[in-house]
Amino acid sequence: MRLTIKARLQLALNLVIVTTSLLAAAGMVQLVFWFEDTLFYNHLQSDLTDHIHEHQAQLEPLVLPMTDTTYYKLVKNDQQLLPEAFRGYPQGGHEVLLGNKAYNLLVRDELGWIHVLVQDQSEFERYELIMFTGIGIGVLLIWWLGFVLSRRLSQQILKPMAALAQEVAHLPEQPGSHLTGQYPDDETGQLARIFDRYVLRVNELLLREQQFSANASHELRTPMMVIRGALDMLALRDHSPAVTRQLQRIDDALGQMQQQTELFLQLSRTPDSQAGNNALSSLVELAKTQLVDWQPLATSRGLYLRLNTVASGPLVPTSMMVAVLNNLLRNAIQHTLTGGIEVEVTPDYLRVSDSGSGISDELQTSAMERGVSVANPEGFGLGLAIVERICAHQSWRLRLSKQAGGGTQVTVYFTDCAESAG
Repeated sequence: MRLTIKARLQLALNLVIVTTSLLAAAGMVQLVFWFEDTLFYNHLQSDLTDHIHEHQAQLEPLVLPMTDTTYYKLVKNDQQLLPEAFRGYPQGGHEVLLGNKAYNLLVRDELGWIHVLVQDQSEFERYELIMFTGIGIGVLLIWWLGFVLSRRLSQQILKPMAALAQEVAHLPEQPGSHLTGQYPDDETGQLARIFDRYVLRVNELLLREQQFSANASHELRTPMMVIRGALDMLALRDHSPAVTRQLQRIDDALGQMQQQTELFLQLSRTPDSQAGNNALSSLVELAKTQLVDWQPLATSRGLYLRLNTVASGPLVPTSMMVAVLNNLLRNAIQHTLTGGIEVEVTPDYLRVSDSGSGISDELQTSAMERGVSVANPEGFGLGLAIVERICAHQSWRLRLSKQAGGGTQVTVYFTDCAESAG
């Protein structure tokens, strides 16, 4: 799972706070242990030495109780005067826990005598427990405060970045559009300036493309109107069958030129700018018409064309869907030597399947790129590139795949959910 920059920053701050607080708590615990083991032990060593020197002349076993300590001078083989819980310990310092009581025990063996100094440390142990509890509560409190602080800090640090992303996402695609927000003079400000220059450049290129498409469409319409008028005049005369066929070919080519000119003009516009200007037609009817147009070429190659429909099919922009069908059918016929082509129309997708040689895995990713021709390496390879651009313009999904039994399958999905289902 990918984390956002905000989540990663907050996680990093929390890790720093947790690590620092744990190291500090560990240091405090070690300091308490050092204080107990070193300071108290040295203090008991000094007291025991003083008692030994003070009672060196004492030739009888001795028990000397004091405020919080008790000194024992015992014969080595006779420890009856020493409480049972303190017996049998070797030389050195020891900690003895008895129920809710805690004692520090220091034992020394000198010249046949056992010297024992017992100090009650129960109160210190209670303070130690309170201290450890306080350290634990303090660490938890620091973690909670660190979580709140890291959340606020990450929001404040990334606030300019979020504002920049919001402004860029809603920046209109039109000439003269630029960022208007005020950004700090840091990496975010630098990124905003780069975005601003990039947006200006993209909008300039978009304006040039729109102007070129509009000018080209306008300039091409005049000679096409002249050709159309000439064809209409020639159609009024009687001609031989051969001349009539040639005039029909010219008329068909002129119709295709007019459709392509209108298509490129629509592609140069944004979908919002041409809303309401697109003529919509039934996809089933368009598919039937295109199959009729391509049937003579398919028959001449010994191929069949078949249309399968589910329900009525959606309404689609006429000129764009005609271009999609023409390019897909042309490619399918070019790539198929035997068998035929099937066109499937459903409310969710259009699918063109052929029984040709198929397409390699290497070409599946590059077949829709401009200039890549699968059938003819020396060709221009614009067919699938045009289909892909139309699909991107209309927010459709284009998928190219191999069929299990051979051949290629091209699917245009009209909804996002349909692709996963298909």
